Amino acid sequence: MINKKKTIVHQLTFAAIGGVQNSFIPLHKLFNQKSSFNHLIYGTHKVISHYIEIEKDYSNFGGSLFKKLKFMYFLVSKKYIVHFYNTLTSKNIYLLFRLLPVNNVIIHERGSSWNSKNSDSYIAKYLCRKSSFILANSHASKALLVEKFNLVQNKIQVIHNGFLSKDFFINPSNFNKKSNEFSVGYIGRLESQKGIHVLINSAKKLPKINFYIAGEGPMLEYLEKLASGLKNVFFVGVKDPFDFMTSVDIIVVPSIREPLGNVIIEAGFCKKAVIASNIDGIPEIITDNISGILLPPREPMSLNVLPPKATPLPEFVINPNTMKLQMPLELNCDDLVSAIEKLRNNPLLRIDFGRSLNETVLEKFTLDKYFDNIHKIYESL
Repeated sequence: MINKKKTIVHQLTFAAIGGVQNSFIPLHKLFNQKSSFNHLIYGTHKVISHYIEIEKDYSNFGGSLFKKLKFMYFLVSKKYIVHFYNTLTSKNIYLLFRLLPVNNVIIHERGSSWNSKNSDSYIAKYLCRKSSFILANSHASKALLVEKFNLVQNKIQVIHNGFLSKDFFINPSNFNKKSNEFSVGYIGRLESQKGIHVLINSAKKLPKINFYIAGEGPMLEYLEKLASGLKNVFFVGVKDPFDFMTSVDIIVVPSIREPLGNVIIEAGFCKKAVIASNIDGIPEIITDNISGILLPPREPMSLNVLPPKATPLPEFVINPNTMKLQMPLELNCDDLVSAIEKLRNNPLLRIDFGRSLNETVLEKFTLDKYFDNIHKIYESL
């Protein structure tokens, strides 16, 4: 039996579908199987049905004074390591850290800082100073924290996200393609920064190609109106990513901002060719014209009015060539159309891109690698 050491308290809420939550589920299973630490999960809301499997290991301290006090004890006790996710500019966490003499705190930046304002830099600086480590899910995320909030570089460590085991294998014959015709897929949150409107505008210029959009989010009604009258655009709701990816020929990630690109990693496990924006952390996964196609965003933002619940567009993104801040841009529609036609007309190139991307994710983005890297952090505290 494994001799458990300190307890890790993961502060993570499962009240909405998100990339952090999706990637935590298999990681938690691995923690239970082979971690030398105990692991607890504390959040501030009830678990939604999509994540019902995590409910038995989850404590909702949002409405319980006793659980809130218990969580505060975790923060001050040296017997615990508290691992926060996407809270670097949280005013509530800032006030909590001002109140308590915290120990062994890790804050993990997974993308929320893109949506934070420059005026929140005092929060980020204070939480950075009080934390043992700031973790960033990409070099682009680290660059954003340094450039936008002027955080100390040596306090930030990069640990890329990890997903499936290196032994994971998909047999495409176990899944059904949408049709025998070439098809394009998008999967993920339907949010403003995902650039899905550019994909739909591209579909207008490619009426003989079917486009399948899997996901949900506040942009759904807007996107459905944008696609109104198009017979080649289909909204298919939330789908299993691997089932969906094996049912289409290519995946498009037309993001305006993307701290890393979890969908691209999942596509790599499926050996799918990907077209993506050359922005933020995406080129840390894809090498242009070797493991996919990267398109530089070069158009001013066309989303002038957003739905009420949509995430505001970021003030800045990271230019992957300079690793400096730049104003957000979106893809040029004709660039995307040309890239889609290039892959439609060259099935062997699709295969080459898919194999190369698969090699990359098996080398750099497995759950096993993430597990080892995060445990080195835990062991150091």
